[in-house]
Formats: sequence, C-alpha cells, structure tokens
Amino acid sequence: MSQKAKVLIVDDEPNNVDFLEQALEDSGYQLITATNGQEALNKIQSEQPDLVLLDLAMPIMDGFAVLERVKADSTLRNIPVIIISAEHDSKSVVRGIKQGAEDYLTKPVNASLLVKKVKEYLG
Repeated sequence: MSQKAKVLIVDDEPNNVDFLEQALEDSGYQLITATNGQEALNKIQSEQPDLVLLDLAMPIMDGFAVLERVKADSTLRNIPVIIISAEHDSKSVVRGIKQGAEDYLTKPVNASLLVKKVKEYLG
C-alpha cells in the first residue's frame, strides 16, 4: 500500500486523543480525530478511514450509536472498529462485539498492545 493507512481517533477527552496519537505516530498512519459521535459519523462518511478507534462515552451521540450506524451502512460496514473505553464490564464488551466491533480495548490502553491491534487489522 503506497498510501498511508488512515486511522480515525474518536474521543471527547483531549488527553486520550493525545495519548492515542502519540502511540501511533511512529507507525506511519495518517491520523484524523473527532471529538463526538456525530463528528465521528461525518468523518467516517467523508474520509473513509481504514480503521476507527472509537470511545463509547461521548456527547451528542455515543459510541454504540456510531458503531450501529457504521455497521448498518453497506459502504462503511467493512471499516474495522476497535472500541477503546473505560467501560470494562462484560455487558459493554459483549454489546460492542455483537454490534460489529472487531475488538474492544479498555482504558488505560497499553500503547504496545494498541499498535499491535491496529497493525493486525490494517494488515
């Protein structure tokens, strides 16, 4: 792939966005961000990222609603989504996977594990 893979980071907390950007900056991905669910959905539709890192607890539209809409859209459903959330109860994890997320990582995220998972889904 000659063009850099595009990763959308979705989180309403600037510190979390900074951490994820720093964790991935040396991997050569093109990083874009969104700070709420509606902005995330707009960017997924307009930017067509190769992978989405999605927080669940966000203003305007939560991560589950974003995930549901992405996976229901035939032009977007093949974009891998990794949920990154402070919600670590099994109910949230199961719901996220059932809705179509490829993976579920809990905060605080281990940077090495994050990079490994992103590379795994981007090939």
